[in-house]
Amino acid sequence: MRDEQIENTVVTLHRKGWSIRRISRELHMSRKRIRRILVLKSVLRDTTPDERVRSKRRRASKLDPYKDYIGEILKEYPDITGQRVYEKLLEKGFDGEITIVRGYLKRIGEVGSKTPVRMVETDPGQRASHDWSDYHITFTSTGEKEKVTFFSYILGYSRRQYISVVEDKTQRTLMRELIAAFIYFDGVPREIKSDNQKACVDRWELGGPIYNRRYLEFATWYLFRPLTITPGKPSENLNVKFIVM
Repeated sequence: MRDEQIENTVVTLHRKGWSIRRISRELHMSRKRIRRILVLKSVLRDTTPDERVRSKRRRASKLDPYKDYIGEILKEYPDITGQRVYEKLLEKGFDGEITIVRGYLKRIGEVGSKTPVRMVETDPGQRASHDWSDYHITFTSTGEKEKVTFFSYILGYSRRQYISVVEDKTQRTLMRELIAAFIYFDGVPREIKSDNQKACVDRWELGGPIYNRRYLEFATWYLFRPLTITPGKPSENLNVKFIVM
């Protein structure tokens, strides 16, 4: 087992409430080494505060003054898309991002609902999953169709979803969006599941994934256990995948 995998295992087991003695017995490691890993990770957090997930303060949303208007729009146009709702809000002076509108529409369940294909039941705070989705969208301003890439992050228990538009699918972008999702939901689950993208998994050996070193370090930092799907079995992947448009 590589050092990064050992560190992630120690940190996640300790977060689950395992004692140092139990971790030592199960992993066949000295208690001194386990303490050193836990202390080291704690010190790193204390010395680099800019990398931590900060508590999200409750604050008024830019969308609050427009919620009554959104209700009127949905009543008059029950089949309207999220994109058109956003455009109508812009005409009224709204200066927020479309992701705020999408999130609100999804929460109230009025736009973009589809029948889920697969549901995976997990306990609260246990698991989330993330993925990329490419859509070809016709923009009303130009009339041209362009490819737009979305990042989606879904909580396994509540099905709440964080969505954003991204420029690429690099590891840097993935980590930035995961941090944004942690802040949005004000916490980090115990497990996070991905597909076999290179940003997360280097390769498979002997039936198991070899996780990317930087991704493992990221997982250890934020105290979650990385999971991935078995190659050739996409049905193991995300809970529900749909975008509010």
